[in-house]
Amino acid sequence: MPFFLYVHIPYCLTKCPYCDFNAYAARTWPEEGYVAALCAELRHYITQLPWQGQTIKTIYFGGGTPSLFAPASIERLLEVVASLCPLVPELEVTLEADPATIMPDKLAAYRSVGVNRLSLGIQSFQPTLLKTLGRLHTPADGLRAITWARESGFANLSLDLIFAVPGQTLTMLRDDLSHVFLYRPEHISLYNLTYEENTPFFAMKKKGQLQPLDEDDEVAMYTCIREQCVAQGYQHYEISSFARPGFTSRHNANYWQGTSYLGLGAGAHSFACEPSWGVRWSNEKSPKAYINKALRDGDSRSFVETLTRAQALGEFVFLHLRQLGGFAPATFVERFGMPLAEAFPHVTDLLAEGLLDEEAGRIKLTSRGLLIADTVFASFF
Repeated sequence: MPFFLYVHIPYCLTKCPYCDFNAYAARTWPEEGYVAALCAELRHYITQLPWQGQTIKTIYFGGGTPSLFAPASIERLLEVVASLCPLVPELEVTLEADPATIMPDKLAAYRSVGVNRLSLGIQSFQPTLLKTLGRLHTPADGLRAITWARESGFANLSLDLIFAVPGQTLTMLRDDLSHVFLYRPEHISLYNLTYEENTPFFAMKKKGQLQPLDEDDEVAMYTCIREQCVAQGYQHYEISSFARPGFTSRHNANYWQGTSYLGLGAGAHSFACEPSWGVRWSNEKSPKAYINKALRDGDSRSFVETLTRAQALGEFVFLHLRQLGGFAPATFVERFGMPLAEAFPHVTDLLAEGLLDEEAGRIKLTSRGLLIADTVFASFF
């Protein structure tokens, strides 16, 4: 069964105060050793089921800040991948990049070694909001990065924005969107700011040092985003994702469809659909511990879990409902051998309350359901 590959690069120049990813602020990093560890880990897994002999559908370099690594390091890993695994034609290879870490020659080099999709962490074009978010780049840096990406030949460009930032107004959001639309990226990801435990923002919120936006303001912003992106010709295909026709993120779509994926790197997560209801695991979070274990054993797992049937039921619904197209109940029956309403009787209530809709043989979130999606999802666990 084809799978997709995620590569985690955990280093950043600074760690943003809202970030709860496995990322570490660093001024230097063991790039050569880390790439060697990634290659050793891949060699370890690729000789085993379910990965052995299977085709890779997409490759995604995430972080952290992957654009801190030299193009030659990315090229080295891509060459090892190609030597060990069959690849689909027109393979999608995505690299996340921070505008503060790139220059035209670096972007051109990424493109020349095989990266064909660039995801730029713009977050905002408002100086005050970038400062609040702890970003190192300025609005001008963000605009330059977009221009350089186009000049370097990237015809598949994704821009990330964050909304519902303390101090943000609807006018600021509209201004950010107008800048984005001016450059016509193929893909836009728009995330509402969340306050995750063990982040500075969570502590600041708890102490009253940071005032989150009112829920009504968040709803107004999300509604504005949906209306404006659709008006500009973007398809709203996942809760936080908008794409021009033909440019949905093939990599991320695999997560939402419950496909097997292999994660390489410090703290990376993996999931295998088989055996049984699926197995997932994650690696050592510490980059140093990860490198040592991967180079020594190829296996750097620190956590392994075999899913129960109950977990698989809930995760199937949650992941598929993230996509605005939802899922066919028949697919659920095919996977689990029972009707959706039998597994989750409260689906009838969600339909009656107008949070879910059944249309053309598919179950999906309604516009109202999208606004409280987390509450809907929680009901399946």
